[in-house]
Amino acid sequence: MLWQHYFWIFGHPEVYILALPGFGMISEVIPVFSRRPIYGYEFIAGSTVAIGILSMGVWAHHMFTVGMGPAPNIFFAISSLLIAIPTGLKVFNWTATLWAARSASPRRCASRSCS
Repeated sequence: MLWQHYFWIFGHPEVYILALPGFGMISEVIPVFSRRPIYGYEFIAGSTVAIGILSMGVWAHHMFTVGMGPAPNIFFAISSLLIAIPTGLKVFNWTATLWAARSASPRRCASRSCS
């Protein structure tokens, strides 16, 4: 079981670290094409930090069936659920930015003026 912990403690935070640049790109592209400032910038920035921090404590949610015991299982289940909060916050802020926005599609901008 120790080797599984070694594997997942390295491998699982990497998944979130690889997703963070994609979240950053989405947070940059949506305001450009919606022609509005990003809604809740401070919350989006804070949720990026929260995802990075929480990603360090969820590795064992892949190991619920290996016999860690009820206390570790509960801890890792709760930490796995907590990481959904900052991710959902990002999605809701992106949606709020797009709400009632006058969109400019990339194709339209490439073919003629975006104004």
